[in-house]
Amino acid sequence: MAPLVVDLGRVVSGGAGGAASDDGRGPAGGRGVRREPRPLTARQEAVLAVIRVWLAERGHGPTVREIGARVGLSSTSSVAHQLGRLEARGLIVRTGRDWSTCVLVEEPPARRPALRSRGPGSGADGYGQRPAP
Repeated sequence: MAPLVVDLGRVVSGGAGGAASDDGRGPAGGRGVRREPRPLTARQEAVLAVIRVWLAERGHGPTVREIGARVGLSSTSSVAHQLGRLEARGLIVRTGRDWSTCVLVEEPPARRPALRSRGPGSGADGYGQRPAP
């Protein structure tokens, strides 16, 4: 017999092989909530700074070893991991196969709430108002 699990005051059958309850919170039980993106780590910021300076000075991206030397990482695998995380976040893009072809992606300007129209005649100047009867 499967043990019973109490979830928010409801009894839900649980245990191995039991069907998941469909409580409308998604497959992870409410963990699919959209979150703010995490801030960049110090190492990711350093890698981005190296790429930014290198592109400005030389016109092409640095190699993995050059980034590692500037940031203080001796493992090319750890540099490639950081570059992969930055690429996954959409901050850099490769134009070729190698990491030395990476370019920075310009961040879109911060979205401000747009002004919404309330329809004709709602402006402060009264433009578009119907004449009074």
